[in-house]
Amino acid sequence: MAELSPEEILKEALRVADSQFGGTLATIHEDDGTPYPAFVLFHLTDEGEVIYGSVIESQHTRDTETIPEVAFLIDNRDVLGYDWPAFDRVTIEGTAERIDPDDPRYEGYFNALVAKNWLSNYFTKIGNLYVIAPRRITVVLGIGPERYTVDFD
Repeated sequence: MAELSPEEILKEALRVADSQFGGTLATIHEDDGTPYPAFVLFHLTDEGEVIYGSVIESQHTRDTETIPEVAFLIDNRDVLGYDWPAFDRVTIEGTAERIDPDDPRYEGYFNALVAKNWLSNYFTKIGNLYVIAPRRITVVLGIGPERYTVDFD
């Protein structure tokens, strides 16, 4: 398969993300460094940022508050039962930032998240709003070995 430009990689990531309500957030436990995966509702912005809401008591919130470096997996695993060659994956590596309600960015991020996932309103209102600034996005299309990566500054 031909190489993809950074714009094409982001376009493929958005295509996969638009079809999914949730993804897997991977955080790191501060006490022993082990990874912790959690399913969260999300929205992927055109710039490759991941927006999600999280209740304050959750393990992934506690982890993110102490170690903000995270990874986020989006995939269409629902196709595995009937069209497994179409299994696409997107991995976003980056830094999670809590966006407080008094931050001027809060309303735009919150509205974008809730527009995609109405249920995320609940998790965000009783918890926090986070945005993952991407350091790297990797897209794997289908079952082939090709990986397409774009690095962000």
